[in-house]
Amino acid sequence: MPETRTQEIAAEQQVVDRVYARLDVLRGQAKALEGEGHGRAAGNSAAGLVERDALVHRAATRMHELDSEEEGLVFGRLDFDDGDTYHIGRLGVRDGIEPLLVDWRAPAAAPFYRATSGDPLGVVRRRVIFCRGPEVVDLDDDVLTPEAAADLTVLGEGALLAALRRSRGPHMRDIVTTIQKEQDEAIRAPARGVTLITGGPGTGKTQVALHRAAYLLYTDRGRFTGGRILVVGPSTVFTDYIGRVLPSLGEDSVHLRALGELFEGVTATRRDRAELAAVKGSADMLAVLADLVWQTPPTAPGQLRLVYAGQVLTLDAAALSAVRATVRERCALDGVLPNAARPVAAVALADALWSKVDGAHLDRELFTDEVRDRPEFRRFLHGWWPALLPTGVLAWLADPALVPGPHAAALAGSYHGRSDWSVDDVPLLDELAELLGPPPPPPRAPRPEWQLRELTSGPRLVETFVLSCGLRDGWELYAPNLPTPMALAGPSIDNDAVGLAQRWAEAIILREGHKVVGWTDGYDPHGEEGYVPELEDPLPVAEPDDPAEAEEHYLHVIVDEAQDLSPMECRMIARRASYASMTVVGDLGQATHPLAADAWPALVARLGKREVRTLDLHTGYRVPQTIADYAARALAPGIEPTRSYQEGGSLSVRRVSDVAAAVHAAIAEIPAGATAAVIAADDTAATLGDLPGVAVVPASVVKGLEYDHVIVLEPADIVAAEPRGLARLYVCLTRAVAGLTVLHHKPLPEQLR
Repeated sequence: MPETRTQEIAAEQQVVDRVYARLDVLRGQAKALEGEGHGRAAGNSAAGLVERDALVHRAATRMHELDSEEEGLVFGRLDFDDGDTYHIGRLGVRDGIEPLLVDWRAPAAAPFYRATSGDPLGVVRRRVIFCRGPEVVDLDDDVLTPEAAADLTVLGEGALLAALRRSRGPHMRDIVTTIQKEQDEAIRAPARGVTLITGGPGTGKTQVALHRAAYLLYTDRGRFTGGRILVVGPSTVFTDYIGRVLPSLGEDSVHLRALGELFEGVTATRRDRAELAAVKGSADMLAVLADLVWQTPPTAPGQLRLVYAGQVLTLDAAALSAVRATVRERCALDGVLPNAARPVAAVALADALWSKVDGAHLDRELFTDEVRDRPEFRRFLHGWWPALLPTGVLAWLADPALVPGPHAAALAGSYHGRSDWSVDDVPLLDELAELLGPPPPPPRAPRPEWQLRELTSGPRLVETFVLSCGLRDGWELYAPNLPTPMALAGPSIDNDAVGLAQRWAEAIILREGHKVVGWTDGYDPHGEEGYVPELEDPLPVAEPDDPAEAEEHYLHVIVDEAQDLSPMECRMIARRASYASMTVVGDLGQATHPLAADAWPALVARLGKREVRTLDLHTGYRVPQTIADYAARALAPGIEPTRSYQEGGSLSVRRVSDVAAAVHAAIAEIPAGATAAVIAADDTAATLGDLPGVAVVPASVVKGLEYDHVIVLEPADIVAAEPRGLARLYVCLTRAVAGLTVLHHKPLPEQLR
């Protein structure tokens, strides 16, 4: 048999060598294409530049595809009963019209994952090829049609079992060589609607979700490429753990985000305690936030006072509060959000001031125009109705007076004196961004002089109005992005009459719908000195030609560990999935959030989706049966335990007098080269510091991770730390794929005794 194995390895090595030789040819073609692209721009024409960019981009994309497949490029072979043979790999490779290698996502490769002895799909032998780089190091065969395998050599003990015996390593590996039938059905499910993938620990849910992303890109790359697929995980620890799977499959255009990273500009890793997470995650926060955005900012001035026609007009705090209520009512009728409501606030303030005027002889329209033009009124308006950011508004909750109800003190305490955000704050920030609307764009500033005076073949375009004095035509007024004047004053205004020229320009600009409140120095399109008007309202930001380009939406959203999503987290994800189909992955047995849905239909409804197909993964491939049976004692009633593919596994439950010493002793027992973790309640984990050769993982962030050997400290503390503590303990006990050690000094929870 050793000689036979050597001969079979040599035969497969010839195939692998041929594939790599073809890859070298394809790389050369890609480099030639890149050189051709650069050559297209030699004439410096616009068409040449476009062709160059297209060809260079195409060449770079192809080079990336060819260079990303480093480990196990060729990993499988199918021998069919009609004599056909396919080799399966991480990408498709052809030599002319002959397929040297079939991409694992192609329909022709499906029997590699779906064929069984009961339904062989025409497969006689399925071979897994183990490579180290370009070198074939081992083979393993499954015979699915024994009566047709007379002329075929059969090697090995079963590819899946061989793969499962490998050590875990610090990062999740892809399972492209060992995908099983039920997993393959989930990976290849249609993209439309919602695909719900459920299964217990070790069933490969996360791997299936990631391979599904790669499959969708393969089947409809034109639609899903360019970051149109979003994968959401529960924590940054988790996303770091799974972060290498998709690149190993040749895909790096997928957006991978933790829940704490979904709001732009914020990376939250800290979780609030369960009782506070229940408050922040509740749908009751919607009303709190909707009221908060209309509150008076803490920094707003408390009084408006000005003099008009000899009368002192004053709006005190009570009057200003009434004006703010009026603004909110008017905006609610017209659908105006707070960040777009400053013009409404200006009108309401002017109305309130008019009510203080004594004298029917005054003209109200003139009063309104003059008051709104006062510098002190404009300064007050900007301070009393500032542009608001979600982060600033959420920080207001540090004041318990702004939150009605019994949870005001708890919320205030979570924000008082803190400079960071929790993961549970991120959905609130996202909701506030929706409620506030985008802040108004900042006023455009003229380009600096050095840009305007650069060597150029013609006038530069300016981004605002400019008034300048030409040598032949006198005063000229330029409009944004126009190289020629929009108006000429001619000889009617002397070249030295700056004030008169500015008043002339103000009248023209007013006809364009913009009110000038001051002037500053600037430069015209020719780089000559001029005057730039300060406008009451900033110029609008230019919109893209195609409105669809303003915001690119996700077209498919994959949510892992979805059983723990709170109502507010579901709203945050639903906003990103409003145009998208979804893959929802989870296990109700691992639901630890205090607001976790009790059933999948309720969760899907929270996400705003209806059409659902459910695929259950029943078999666990990583957690050995001994460990799975012990962990199942902590399962909630009604949750069916996962059956394990793996027998055995080591389990040790020890009551010790000195937990710290016992931890070091247990670490010393772990085999060299194995991955290991010590898991403890969050407060305990924070006191352990660094331990030699193992990761110290708080119980709250261990979900989704796996290690060869796991040491769980004080299960009673893990259970007592949160309302769903038993579910959290179940998660901790199912992280081991070879050995589990439980150390405790306190009595074990009743379920484990």
